[in-house]
Amino acid sequence: MEYNSKEWKEVTVILKPSGKAPKKYGGNVYRFSAAMTLGVILPRRGWQLIKKAKNYAYFTPPADQPIQPFSIKIKIPNKEQALEIANQCFAAGESWMGQIGEWPAWYLHKRQSSSFELVPSKDDERGYIQKLSHVFPPKSSLTLGEYGVWSITLENKEDGEFNYRQHGNIEGEIEQDLIQPALSAPPLFEGQILEVEETEYERNPIARKLCIEHYGASCQVCSFDFFQMYGDIGHGFIHVHHTTPISTRGGQYEINPITDLIPLCPNCHAMVHRRNPPYTIEELKTIRKK
Repeated sequence: MEYNSKEWKEVTVILKPSGKAPKKYGGNVYRFSAAMTLGVILPRRGWQLIKKAKNYAYFTPPADQPIQPFSIKIKIPNKEQALEIANQCFAAGESWMGQIGEWPAWYLHKRQSSSFELVPSKDDERGYIQKLSHVFPPKSSLTLGEYGVWSITLENKEDGEFNYRQHGNIEGEIEQDLIQPALSAPPLFEGQILEVEETEYERNPIARKLCIEHYGASCQVCSFDFFQMYGDIGHGFIHVHHTTPISTRGGQYEINPITDLIPLCPNCHAMVHRRNPPYTIEELKTIRKK
């Protein structure tokens, strides 16, 4: 199907870099997330792409934007237009991935998901087995854009209306979920610009997904399940730990999502890394028992 973007309104999106690039790339180069999207739309607007990776990209701004705040003009749908697209997708009944206007887009139709819990078992060498704890209603969702520049997500848990969430700083609009804290004490300051050069190791999202599908979205040390504790907002949330740190691998390698990865809650994940080399899963289980 084709989705009309001609009637979308043009807005000014404020671009927020995550910092400046290392000095080896030059003096006026900035680092941005949403690399998939910005890597396409910024060069069309006079930005120079210096380097692009999976999760970030380095750009030099055009001459007419020598300093922050940076911005671009681009068309986005309003809420009614986005809901119309979501309903069209739902009526068509097929998942897809593509592009609408200048934005990447993907639709997942009635995706089924479930959660598991760990129960003690004397018959399993690990001392536990996985037991199906909950099957969720099929959920459809449409995502347009990319978090880090501008995006909307529309979710439909059952055959009802889609809810709507927007992320991104649009000039003249208040960004959703923005909270203004009350100042009841002397002001505290953050945000001084520090230049840091770092090495970032690529993570494979498919390997993460296969790991969670195998083990379930519960901690393999303490059995904590975010869905059981927090309900819908915790569904599917879990950290995934590399049993052998990527930094010790010496470059690209073939990953086994079952033996090289394991789901851990944030607490256990932090404790695993309290030592270098990290504690093994069995060591951490022993520490918890003590």
